[in-house]
Amino acid sequence: MRVLDVLTALFCEKYACDPECVEMAATLDELNIAPHEREDMAVFLGELYGVDIDDTTLDGFETVEDVVGYVEDHLCERE
Repeated sequence: MRVLDVLTALFCEKYACDPECVEMAATLDELNIAPHEREDMAVFLGELYGVDIDDTTLDGFETVEDVVGYVEDHLCERE
């Protein structure tokens, strides 16, 4: 499953986002993802993909693309 698909499912199921709004260019603010939800997202992605998302990195995420890109880059580094 693609990282975007995983994020879309997470955002819709846990944070009540409209699936049509979860696109690469969408900002986390536009999706109303609160700071504590972002921390939860980081833990979830860390457990699922084995990536470490520290607070500094997490604070730098503005868009869905930022999150997807970070996870995909770390997955590619392992291959």
